[in-house]
Amino acid sequence: MSERQATKKILEDFEGAKIHWAKHFDKWAFVHNAVDGLPPHVQKMLLDFEKENPGITLEPWGLEELRVIFRRLSLEDMETWFGAAPSAETRARLGFRDLQVVLETLADRPTQPDQAVKNIPSGKIEANALSESVATLLRGGMIKAILVEDFFSQWHDATLGERIARSFRDKYESLREDYTPNQIFAELQAWAGGTDRGAPEHELAVLTVMAYYFERCDIFEEPREDKT
Repeated sequence: MSERQATKKILEDFEGAKIHWAKHFDKWAFVHNAVDGLPPHVQKMLLDFEKENPGITLEPWGLEELRVIFRRLSLEDMETWFGAAPSAETRARLGFRDLQVVLETLADRPTQPDQAVKNIPSGKIEANALSESVATLLRGGMIKAILVEDFFSQWHDATLGERIARSFRDKYESLREDYTPNQIFAELQAWAGGTDRGAPEHELAVLTVMAYYFERCDIFEEPREDKT
């Protein structure tokens, strides 16, 4: 903050405010971005102005003063400045671009004829009140579910599988309050499918990823333990 520029701006702004608004304010704030505090020549100028204008209080506002003001704002006020805060719904969308890579790879990869097929976890369909139709779709997805694990084990980013899992969990949690279990499954299927819906290979890839995370219990609830 050069002395000449700072004093020129303060003088112009303060005198201009006095000319037009002197009858309507008793406080004038000098807002600045000097992270280490104001230099002495600016501090002296403000003190001199306050002494020469006894009816007006002069205050320097830096980062800390502005933080105090922002902490008093309502959520609606903050959103006008920064936009809406990310919700569970918006967080759930974050993994789709990465998920699309997985879907495209799965759609092009066949399973091995002698490859073992995992089963749906025992009791999970019933524990979540899912229909037999949903169970049929998940069983179809389980046929290639091992390919999902293979893909994540070979992918250059070791965190991809868990990041997508977190997106699925967030999306699932955002749906629980307003939808029945079967509707939740359909919403997850639509979300995971993205805009490229329709091709059988793509739809099977979507079901494969859903079955993989269903079997891992990232989506839907685990069956209650039998205490007997």
